[in-house]
Amino acid sequence: MNLTIIKLIGYVSSLMTVFLWFIFIFINPYAEVTNQSSIIISMVMLVLPAGLLAIGVSLNRSLLMLLAFIWSFPYSLYMFLTPGIFRLFGITSLMYLLCFVLFRIIKIRF
Repeated sequence: MNLTIIKLIGYVSSLMTVFLWFIFIFINPYAEVTNQSSIIISMVMLVLPAGLLAIGVSLNRSLLMLLAFIWSFPYSLYMFLTPGIFRLFGITSLMYLLCFVLFRIIKIRF
């Protein structure tokens, strides 16, 4: 598989996570008001790993991608088990793992 395609998968999954987070915080159809602690926790558990993944993709560092997956997986799994559009957080987290695996397949080391 081409490195450009793998990087595209990583960047798209990272941007998709940030986009979903904005919907979750500002346009959430399931909650009227989002409190401050939910904003901070969801940012730490979803947006920061997405940024780490983007950095890992741009620097060709598979270890950063693995860390982004491990970091985001518990919260993404919880979101995956909820109804609605926020199930996509689970998909984006699995895309982080896919990027890591594909980087390792084409022999890009840590």
